[in-house]
Amino acid sequence: MIALRRKLRRGLAVAAAAVLLAAAGGCGPSTEDGKLVLEFPSWQADDESFSPFWHELIAAYEDAHPDVDIDFYQVPFDSFVAQQTTRFAAGDPPDIVHLPSSNAVEFAARGWLAPLDEWLAGTDVLGTWTQLQEQMKWDGHYYGLLLLGYGYALFYNEQLLQQAGVQVPKTPEQLLTAARAVSAKQGDSFGFGATTVQNPDNYTELTSFLVGNHASWSEPDGTITADTERARTALEQYREVLATAPPGIQSQQRNELFLNGQIAMLIDGPFLLSEVEGASPEVREHLKVTAPPFDVVPGGVSNSLHIPAGAEPEVADAVWDFVELASQPRWQERYTQLTGVPAPREGSVTGQALAETPELELFARLADEAVDIFPESPQLRRNYGRVGDAVAAAAIRLIATDLPVAQVAQSLQRDLEGVGDD
Repeated sequence: MIALRRKLRRGLAVAAAAVLLAAAGGCGPSTEDGKLVLEFPSWQADDESFSPFWHELIAAYEDAHPDVDIDFYQVPFDSFVAQQTTRFAAGDPPDIVHLPSSNAVEFAARGWLAPLDEWLAGTDVLGTWTQLQEQMKWDGHYYGLLLLGYGYALFYNEQLLQQAGVQVPKTPEQLLTAARAVSAKQGDSFGFGATTVQNPDNYTELTSFLVGNHASWSEPDGTITADTERARTALEQYREVLATAPPGIQSQQRNELFLNGQIAMLIDGPFLLSEVEGASPEVREHLKVTAPPFDVVPGGVSNSLHIPAGAEPEVADAVWDFVELASQPRWQERYTQLTGVPAPREGSVTGQALAETPELELFARLADEAVDIFPESPQLRRNYGRVGDAVAAAAIRLIATDLPVAQVAQSLQRDLEGVGDD
């Protein structure tokens, strides 16, 4: 029975995926009491910013579907993609598939996700969603519903900048000047905040500088462009700005230092605002947000919902009903209101939401202008994990070594040209 399968999945380690698959074999779609149980693992189940939305949505779904229960539970983000990869490879996917959107194409290209085209055709999603919904498309088909697409913003401590005698930067050159000015002051303040140990966040932070400089890691035809003049300029800017950042820290440590008033500036998505609201009052009054200091607004896709390929029809239909519910105007508005970030549906930022979170106006504009930091090359898109590792390694070479930028760019060019399928 599915109820037993859920317990096995929850109780065993990922390393036992083969055992899980064997346990699942022959299980029907219903529990002993006739209810269908949909397994829904997520890294947001315990997240203070996003879990309230999920719990409200699940409650509404279960009220409308009394014969279905959703088993929503937390999986740490650091191990989430690796765990899901293991499970899909073992033929044991969850029922409701929640993914970091940058990994969606990789899963779709492996045949692990069901195309949603026929279901989407009966909705207004493709006509009302942000253009970043196109990142859910692979080989001519849509494989997911994007839940959050955004433009990166510059969060800054106005007091630290004023004490250093600099203005809020609007260009990369002004960003470097301001960061150096703050770091040169006496005390324990840093001009800029970033992840300065190897981590998946290295990809997003370095690529923001790249896209902000009208560059990319590849062309749509697959040509790798990591060693172009614009790319080298971005790498140099990244190295110089990160020289003002605290060494050896992860993103959460970066955020804590910013909230404590020790970091003057950082670039992140709108979701950081919820953490800013939790800063102490004496620091919070000085924390502001504005557009990033680039000609091009770098953007990203955060998370998305999917249906596993090969799901039993009853399960697939039940999961689609959940996905479709999340796409409805009411729930898109609620997403915006509860999370403080603009949902992808047009018109989701209401007057009430703006009154509660004025920054939504900026965030919505940045999302509309954003150019995604996800690779354009199909080869890189379907092997995003390897791309992220290669870019993160290049970022660390820029941060921790004296290797010339040209040498780092040449090495990264070779690494990306060597990315291939499993």
